[in-house]
Amino acid sequence: MSPPWRVVAASVKGPSHAGTSRPNQDRKLVRRIGRGGAWVYAVADGAGSRSRADTGALLAVEAAAAAAERVFGARTPAEPEDWQGAVRAFAAESLGLFDHAVAAEVAALPETGGESPQQLRSSFATTLLAVVAAPPFFGYFSVGDCFLVVDREPGGPHLVVAAPDREHAGETVFLTSARREAHLGRGVIVDSRIRGVALCSDGLSEGMLDIVQHADGRLQQRAPGEFSAYFDHFASPAVDDAELARKLLSKEFAATSGDDKTIVLAVRTT
Repeated sequence: MSPPWRVVAASVKGPSHAGTSRPNQDRKLVRRIGRGGAWVYAVADGAGSRSRADTGALLAVEAAAAAAERVFGARTPAEPEDWQGAVRAFAAESLGLFDHAVAAEVAALPETGGESPQQLRSSFATTLLAVVAAPPFFGYFSVGDCFLVVDREPGGPHLVVAAPDREHAGETVFLTSARREAHLGRGVIVDSRIRGVALCSDGLSEGMLDIVQHADGRLQQRAPGEFSAYFDHFASPAVDDAELARKLLSKEFAATSGDDKTIVLAVRTT
């Protein structure tokens, strides 16, 4: 029997928001699906310039959890081709539930002084990365700039979903964007050698990812070998969960980005 998995999660307010009334606009979620061995992990990063982005991020992770229960709750697929269809349904259901929840929030708002329905909807702007994990199967989808790293033994860390280059951060697509379907990424990984997954908001990209330059000048993010140290450390049940939040609040991480920082890290225990 394989060793059990451990999940450690943390979300901290960005240093650029310190001393302000602005809340942490990231949200995270870890939830078991049904009574089986599958879990759903989700991270959402509310748009910093939008007034209700923190609520939007909460609605996003809750939508992902509800969608995972609907799609995977009764039965976890056993074949890769079945997983492909299930993840497609998972993504579509998550978006639909998010839309419904945002519409309900908008309908409950008081008179807005001339804001259009689309402007109100946009005030809930958020990204979303969600994973359904039932090792050796991992199904995921993403809209926006969160990133996903898996750690393989042997093989080390691999960046599966990349965060956009900071230079193009203004082009971030949100769940409230009209063109979100065109920018939705999804996939299924089947690999018994995967021993860890990490879902991260883009506030961690500069502190946890490297940039490599190809011969043609292209820049590409990658998960450095040092990323495995996080999985190594938290694979021991004796390690305090709170260490992860302390790491995100450290001067080392504060110097990399002023954004809110969120991570959900799942690892096979040792």
